[in-house]
Amino acid sequence: MARSGFWRMLRILDAIPVWLLALMVMGLLFLCLETGYRLSHRKPGLGDVSALQASVLGLVALLLAFSFSMAEARYSLRRALVVKEANAIGTLYLRIGFLPEPSRGEMRAWLRRYTDLRLEGHEALGNPALFATKLQESESLQDELWARLEALAPRVETPVLILVTQAMNDVFDVSDERVAAAHNLIPTSIFILLLVGMLGSGVLLGYRPEARLRGLLSWSLFVVILTAVMFTLLDLDLPTRGRIRVDQGPLRSLQEQLRIRP
Repeated sequence: MARSGFWRMLRILDAIPVWLLALMVMGLLFLCLETGYRLSHRKPGLGDVSALQASVLGLVALLLAFSFSMAEARYSLRRALVVKEANAIGTLYLRIGFLPEPSRGEMRAWLRRYTDLRLEGHEALGNPALFATKLQESESLQDELWARLEALAPRVETPVLILVTQAMNDVFDVSDERVAAAHNLIPTSIFILLLVGMLGSGVLLGYRPEARLRGLLSWSLFVVILTAVMFTLLDLDLPTRGRIRVDQGPLRSLQEQLRIRP
């Protein structure tokens, strides 16, 4: 249920173009700046709000730094898991060589296909339906590999069986770890708090009783920079959106190596 809910949320987000989301946020920020400006001329009795402005901006900066730290840690984990999965599959491929024929050749062929599915699935992470299909196919191959190993168990020496079983378990475990890492995002409450802080800072920055004209240049710089930072954070945290994607190079290199191996 949790997994289906996650992908359902991503489908809703994917239905909205990034540029449209950015324009919506920019529009809200300009609206908050305008609201603060009008309040400052209708009710100018709040006095000097510079200290409050500095406090709110400091809080927003702290939230941004904290969020970037969380997003970077999750991104680094997803990147490390690609290397871990490539190593696990490569180890299993080598250890299958201890098994007798024809099971050895069949299981290695399945493992090559499994590598293709893993690579295709994670490269298509922006398409939740395709990713789910590739994930289901790879899980079916996991069942076939395990069933074949179970059938071979009585005819294989115990040390060899332990080596192959351990390597196969590692492949299955890292597969689940990668799915869990894709679901492990910054909590929504932090993004909501960050958005509230951004909008609140917009109202406070627009509150300028002494100003006769709107500071359109400073407003534009504030809105553009804050929106760019916000969406860079989202780009880093969400594995399905934007241009910051985890490089699948280790799996791609493994795929090429397995194609030329017997």
